[in-house]
Amino acid sequence: MKMKNLKRIFLLALCILCVFGAMPVVASIPYSTYTYDIDGKYMESPHAYVPYEVIDSKTIDLDVPLEDVRDLFVDKAGNVYISDATNKRVVVLNADYSYAYEVSSFVNEWGVPDAIVSPNGICVANDELYITDTDANRLLVFSTQGDHKFIKTIAEPESDVFPEGHIYKPVAVAVGNTGYIYVVSSTTYQGIIAMDGEGKFTGFLGTQTASMTVFDMMWRKFQTAEQRAKSAKNVSTEFNNITIDQSGFLYATTASISEADQMNAITTKSISGTFAPVKKLNPDGADVMNRTGFYPPSGEVTVMNMITPTTNITGPSKIVDVALGPEGMWSIIDEKRQRVYTYDEDGKLLFIFGDKGNQLGNIQSIEAIDYQGTNMLILDKTNDNITVFKRTVYGDVLANALKNQRERIFDAAANDWTNILQRNSNFDMSYVGIGKSLFRAGKYEQAMHSYKYAYDTTNYSEAFQAQRKKWVEKYILIIPIFIILLFIFVSKFFKYAAKVNLKGQVSKKKRSVWEEFLYGFHVIFHPFDGFWDLKHEKRGSAKTALVILAITIVSFIYQKIGRGYLLDSHPTGVSILLSITSVLLPVLLWVVANWCLTTLFDGEGSIKDIFIATCYSLFPLPAFIVITTFASNFVTLNEVSIISLAINIAYFWVGFLIFFGMMVIHDYSLFKNVLTTIGSIVGMAFIMFVGVLFSSLVGKIFSFIYNIYLELSYRV
Repeated sequence: MKMKNLKRIFLLALCILCVFGAMPVVASIPYSTYTYDIDGKYMESPHAYVPYEVIDSKTIDLDVPLEDVRDLFVDKAGNVYISDATNKRVVVLNADYSYAYEVSSFVNEWGVPDAIVSPNGICVANDELYITDTDANRLLVFSTQGDHKFIKTIAEPESDVFPEGHIYKPVAVAVGNTGYIYVVSSTTYQGIIAMDGEGKFTGFLGTQTASMTVFDMMWRKFQTAEQRAKSAKNVSTEFNNITIDQSGFLYATTASISEADQMNAITTKSISGTFAPVKKLNPDGADVMNRTGFYPPSGEVTVMNMITPTTNITGPSKIVDVALGPEGMWSIIDEKRQRVYTYDEDGKLLFIFGDKGNQLGNIQSIEAIDYQGTNMLILDKTNDNITVFKRTVYGDVLANALKNQRERIFDAAANDWTNILQRNSNFDMSYVGIGKSLFRAGKYEQAMHSYKYAYDTTNYSEAFQAQRKKWVEKYILIIPIFIILLFIFVSKFFKYAAKVNLKGQVSKKKRSVWEEFLYGFHVIFHPFDGFWDLKHEKRGSAKTALVILAITIVSFIYQKIGRGYLLDSHPTGVSILLSITSVLLPVLLWVVANWCLTTLFDGEGSIKDIFIATCYSLFPLPAFIVITTFASNFVTLNEVSIISLAINIAYFWVGFLIFFGMMVIHDYSLFKNVLTTIGSIVGMAFIMFVGVLFSSLVGKIFSFIYNIYLELSYRV
């Protein structure tokens, strides 16, 4: 019986081993794949690429191992080219990474034996291999067909625009379908050198701008023309790598932008290419890159924080190469963090992956990147090898969604985006893709909701415009009637207010708060008479001034909670205390500063007069804020400027009223009022400074007393 039980246990264990043995072994991925949301928050994502294998000197079966690899290029057939600086050669691999041939020595066009001196950047175009021989100051061109013979040398281009003593050091090259050659020289700051197929200089493309300090700008004023020419390098930076797409657009990278400028562009979410580490240049040299993502394509977003506990790297990414992938994807690499950042053709972040380490998939020193079909190849300068990354199922679905979207097959794209959301609910681009499909189907309101999830204001505006058109068509008779009734009501109310104000001029009775409030309509349209009567005829009071101030505060709170999506696409919540402070603090600071100053300069207004006049000057602001906030729910993105204009008019009107209100109640001349107004603004800043200083001092005193209390309590 025992023997029978043992047999059963043995057979069960054997079955379990067979089942688990048949299951594929999934290696752990030594890095995280992630994206960033609109707040710059780290959002983990499924892996789009996973490491597959490492290609090194042993797997290639090289007699002389690779040493100091500089660049990597994949041609249309999938052949891989590697520049090997120490061994002064370019090694060529077949699409399956087997050894094909190498280029090192040759007989030049003059029949003299020659050899590559220091290969750096490489590219293949029109069946020709272009090599930047940096230390020899030249380009070398070889055929990629037949016996791979040498074709020609392209020497340093000649032109009067190069400064005297210029040194030509080509480090990267790209060649378009038309045969035009584009070269990055490490010592040339004017931009990318453009040449025709024969090497004749045609101009510079994409001059990089760099910031100058105030001291530098002042010092240049005292320099001679010759000195300014010599120091011109201080006002421009150099590119470090380039590649070109099928349409002739150049993608160029630079790592020489100051960290402060690059970080500022990231934190301000700048769409300008002025301080961008990667640009897309048209044939005229203009930057035409789309930067429609939450952050500009600059690599790392949270530049002051560590993403992994094994690294201690801060500051913006150091971008050293760019590669163009399928379906409009393109990737840049960060030399600091050994990471890959991939974007779509609109500059929206798709995924980030990579880290430093010793496992398969880690890179010690990332040097170059290129795509081989759906594979991604990364060159490691320290280990002198290539890591091949395979695209995952998630990456396939993502690429297919981009393909269908580019080809405007929106229904198929929507299915792909839905599939992606099931795998990655944090991927905002999926909501955009689904929204486009809904929009195409005429489901504008549903499309608007989908765009909201992705904070896509441009497409939301388009969908809202279409939905608004449907609303207008539905209520075509009601809308004009409502507008006419509104105008009639406003006209009647203004007539009523004018009648009450006219009656108040001769009335000797004590005025009610309502009558004093209506007097604000007279003040805002007749400031000189209005402020004079406000002070001398007592047409207003501090009580009514407080009511106006309270209404203004309420309107600011309503503005925070009632703005349309296009004006507040990313609400951060409503702080009633902050809304109150934003109105109350400037008013009190102005009243105190103006009273302190005008008391010294023969001002006739008391602090009560100043407070009342200031509050009555705020009278038009609540109306403008309420109306524009309500209207903001019915405007498109192109009409938002109208809302902004109305708000600016309101603030200008308030400033106009405050200025002339102070002039009337203090009985100042225009010039004296200008001086006291400027002095009051300076006084406001001074009061704030003293207040901050005093609160800081009180805080330190309190902390000191509390620490003494703690010390005594411990000792007792």
